Amino acid sequence: MKLLVFDIDGTLTQTNEVDSRCFEEALRIVLGLEEFDTCWENYQFVTDSGVAQEISQRYRDRPIKGAEMTALHEKIVELLKKNPVSAFAEIPGAVDFFQSLVDSEDFAVALATGANELSARYKLKTAGIDFEGIPLATSSDAVVREHIMLHAMDRASQKHERVFSEIVYFGDAVWDVKATENLGWQFIGIGGKLPDGFIDYRNPKEILNRLH
Repeated sequence: MKLLVFDIDGTLTQTNEVDSRCFEEALRIVLGLEEFDTCWENYQFVTDSGVAQEISQRYRDRPIKGAEMTALHEKIVELLKKNPVSAFAEIPGAVDFFQSLVDSEDFAVALATGANELSARYKLKTAGIDFEGIPLATSSDAVVREHIMLHAMDRASQKHERVFSEIVYFGDAVWDVKATENLGWQFIGIGGKLPDGFIDYRNPKEILNRLH
């Protein structure tokens, strides 16, 4: 049995834009900052917690407090909820493809995202993706993307009571590729921004052929 681990923003849901916008606004409100670098690739750890920690240290010359991080995560979701449901659409075909894998006896499925847990759950639910009982790891668990992915793997191993010899990560960004390479996992790109990937999930047979 292979383990398939999915990112969320840009991979299962079309939420990169709304997520980035709400994240920026929440940082300004909670950390009291007006100007900071919003090119996320320039940060060491491209996760909600990782970026927030680095911004606080870089622009306020002090680490972010635990209460501030909690407030930040809550503010992100508060801002997300002000957007129409249409802002949280699935990547075409994602709902059916994801559910087919959950129902399959050939694969185990997990979720690993750089978003915080409150945000991740809200976006999945609003997009109509059934993630009940699916192992989920977020930046509420760890700062480093690779560590988040390992948390997802561990939770999947506990659920299925096995060690997975082969793991495939579905992602949409360069930092997903780097993290996957660092862990020695296989990678499948979604969204069209990465070479040799897929635009969406509307041709599931082609994606499944890549998995076998």
